[in-house]
Amino acid sequence: MRPHAGEYERDIVGIEGPIWSETLRNITAVQYLAMPRLPALAEVAWTPQSERNWESFRVRIAAHAPRWNYLGVNYYRSPQVPW
Repeated sequence: MRPHAGEYERDIVGIEGPIWSETLRNITAVQYLAMPRLPALAEVAWTPQSERNWESFRVRIAAHAPRWNYLGVNYYRSPQVPW
């Protein structure tokens, strides 16, 4: 998200990634909504906007798939990512 007129990246103190849990029945459902959103939130929080690059990120996030598969994490396999 780009800052609006008069807002600057340096003025942002944090981000959040709420998960509305009223319809989630188990941890598997939570994982599916949280992954890979959680690492994407970290990317946004820790990487200056000028250095963010979708092509780089999608390759780096795909590298986590073997670990998540091994651990049995239920994650959304976006067709935009080369899992």
